Amino acid sequence: MACGLLGCVSPGPLPAVGVYAPASVAQTHAHDDGPAAEGSSALPTRLDLDGLLAFADAHAPVIATARARLGLAEAGQVNADLTFPANPSLSLNAGARTVDGQTGFDFQVAIQQQLEIAGEQRLRRDAAKAERDAAEARVNAVRWTVHVEVHRLFVALRMVEERRAQAQRFVQLSEKLRDIAARQIAAGESSPLILLVADADLAQTREALIAIEQSQGAFAARLAAIIGWSGALPAVTGALPTVQPAPALADLTAQMLQSHPEIRAAELQVAARNADARLAARDAWIEPTIGLAYGRESAPVPDEKPADILTISLGVPLPFWRQNQGPRAQAEAAAQVAHRVRAEAVAERHGALAQARIDLNAAADRVALYTEGIMPQLEKNLALLERAYALGEVNVHEVSQTRQRLLTAASRYLAARVAWYTQMTVLEGLVGTRIWADQPPKPEGE
Repeated sequence: MACGLLGCVSPGPLPAVGVYAPASVAQTHAHDDGPAAEGSSALPTRLDLDGLLAFADAHAPVIATARARLGLAEAGQVNADLTFPANPSLSLNAGARTVDGQTGFDFQVAIQQQLEIAGEQRLRRDAAKAERDAAEARVNAVRWTVHVEVHRLFVALRMVEERRAQAQRFVQLSEKLRDIAARQIAAGESSPLILLVADADLAQTREALIAIEQSQGAFAARLAAIIGWSGALPAVTGALPTVQPAPALADLTAQMLQSHPEIRAAELQVAARNADARLAARDAWIEPTIGLAYGRESAPVPDEKPADILTISLGVPLPFWRQNQGPRAQAEAAAQVAHRVRAEAVAERHGALAQARIDLNAAADRVALYTEGIMPQLEKNLALLERAYALGEVNVHEVSQTRQRLLTAASRYLAARVAWYTQMTVLEGLVGTRIWADQPPKPEGE
């Protein structure tokens, strides 16, 4: 509201800060120095998850761009540190005075400086610091986004290794069954038609292996691009955590509100916009101008000495019509928008977190179905199938059908594991911190 000639103005009610999360920059996902930079003589030949995350933190192009944008906020602090709101102004007046036909020379030189008397500089510094904190929080939000994507691709590459090993095992089985069929045909024990079935089964398993190797290359290329690695990515190593149910939703929600960089960034954005609104309100106060002038006037009558005149001036604007209404209204509206964006971000993540937890637990249940009874017997069943066919106990069509069922079961098991680990990265991405980072992996079924 405005008041009086001196122009006292206060901002309207501003959103509270720290409603959902602490209004501070989160550093929960900082990493130690990563592998040596590209071009050095100590490039690693293997990278685990921590090495990938550390390298991405130091070299990812999107993080480098976000850090460069942080310089814009830091540049704003330069203007905030200036003491005076404007440069001083210098004026010079000169002319002639004529009295009774006598002309004399008069001149005046004056300097004026505008001043801030309502603490604008302090509020300007507060607003610049708040904007810098919000910008740093946005950098950390980008870092966390990269962290989640790197973790997802790491999981994808490690699971591709499992799928590749499984596909190779079925290729080996199909090759052995084809060799048995070829020997039976050569001995006149079977029709040449069975070789067509064996060849079709072998082609199917080899095609699956090719598709897996293709996806492995695609994942590696995508990961290298994200972390900023030029050239072929080294071997990605490291164990995965044990498939298990998700923690309680209340615990996950508490972790999310405490740790998620984007929620922290939203809180700091509200703080920054509040600081802008307070500064805009204070800028409506009067800013007086003080001046010092020296003049020299010629004498009004001949033979008298000129007069030296020294004056001090004080100018005060009258805030009758303009009290910074436009910037104040915009700043207060921006604060309300930041408040709504913050509430929207938290609400969306609440719903997404609950859904991700449901999906992860469903994937864990699917893994358990195959872990308890089917997968432990898979290798034994494949060996029995090969032996039964070699002894002539089953024909080629029965072998093909049984092999396909075993392959389907193994594929569904791995699909469930892929779904769990993928959902794990989604859940951690929503929480804002690693959930199972310190838990050593255990064999499935323990």
